[in-house]
Amino acid sequence: MRQVCQMLGIEPHTLRYWERQFDFHFKRNSAGRRIISREQLEKLELIQHLLYREKMTVKGAKRKLTAMVAKTAFLPDPKNPRQVLLWFKKELIRLRAALTTVPEKQD
Repeated sequence: MRQVCQMLGIEPHTLRYWERQFDFHFKRNSAGRRIISREQLEKLELIQHLLYREKMTVKGAKRKLTAMVAKTAFLPDPKNPRQVLLWFKKELIRLRAALTTVPEKQD
């Protein structure tokens, strides 16, 4: 935990607080120390960014993370080329529709 805190530049009590607030479930070794995965570390870095750089509240950061998870749930499986192509097609159609509905400026 100390190494992660040093990497993020936060105090251990802050990490424990985030663990409770953002429902982290860290694995523990036989000595009871937290084992933090790479994905969890990336999520902690994102939380730090939302809280410290974007000045969000904990509640706002939770909302943003939930929205990000929901958004990625609709992404295609990268191992399925057909699914990826269909997703790109749908996105291109959506973008074309958005571009054609933008009113042009008149001087």
